[in-house]
Amino acid sequence: MSSERQLTEREVEELLGAYALDACDADETVAIEAVLARHPDLAREADRLARAAAWIGATEASEPPPRMRTGVIDAARARRTGPADPVIDVYLSFADRVGRAIDELPDAALDVVTPNGLTARDLVVHLAAQESLLAQNLGVPTIDLVEVDIVARTHELLPRFADRDLEDAVDLWRDSVEVNRAWAMENPDRTAIWRGLGLSRDDTLLVRSFEAWIHADDLRRASGLPTTTPEARHVAFMSDLAGRILPLALTVAGRAHDHKTARLVLTGDGGGEWMVPMGAGESSSRPDVTVTADVIEWCLLVGERIDPTQMHYEVDGDRALGRDLVESASALATL
Repeated sequence: MSSERQLTEREVEELLGAYALDACDADETVAIEAVLARHPDLAREADRLARAAAWIGATEASEPPPRMRTGVIDAARARRTGPADPVIDVYLSFADRVGRAIDELPDAALDVVTPNGLTARDLVVHLAAQESLLAQNLGVPTIDLVEVDIVARTHELLPRFADRDLEDAVDLWRDSVEVNRAWAMENPDRTAIWRGLGLSRDDTLLVRSFEAWIHADDLRRASGLPTTTPEARHVAFMSDLAGRILPLALTVAGRAHDHKTARLVLTGDGGGEWMVPMGAGESSSRPDVTVTADVIEWCLLVGERIDPTQMHYEVDGDRALGRDLVESASALATL
């Protein structure tokens, strides 16, 4: 192609993926950059794609995707984790969801208030606070900040990013995700500290995945977009975590019942069944109550995106125990 040829905006949009991956020839690069100089929106998108390519370490592409970076990240995930590490796959899948939601967030939506009371812009900072806290707990800090309470940490970070481009907060989030991924790859049998608890590597990643899922949908709502349902194989990991944390949630909520057992049945793709000790002491192998609910609704309940009064569930047995189980489900949420 002649260096004097001029490209249309549409042609540049189609070439942005290749441009971000440094897969254009010299003449194409000159023509693309001439258009980017005249169109700040396209330049911003090119910068986002380039940052994403740097994040995943991608340097070559024969058929790069147009505009959105998530297809590149999907391919990188497959190379980095392989089929033998499904929990890291879950973690990166939900990080991708956050990345997509940020990509789709228009400037007009940045001040929209999300369900946890933060604006969409501040929620991105909150996500960076969460992932950088985990990196800090793993001994690989990504920012000079020592606060470990997630709410206080978020509010300490907000002034730092108040007068900066949102992409700076995204960079901190992305860098922290990469640190956490690398640690998880190298330490499959290690534990990590999260909210003062020593968690297995897998549960640490699943907690972060759960919260990323919830917040990605928060950002989509702020953009006026519909929420998305994860793949059943990912829902299965989320629902298993939600079932296993119920004994601790009951205790934290002050609704524990010694010598009592609940059976939780979550229906739909990715659901399952859990026998839940509701308190201390030996309990019967037969449940005192069975609670049946849709798996997605239950996960949203755990993430405080559905109120217990909005839940559709069935109770077989002691209804008071069933109510306590439902109303304790979100006791550990930090969303």
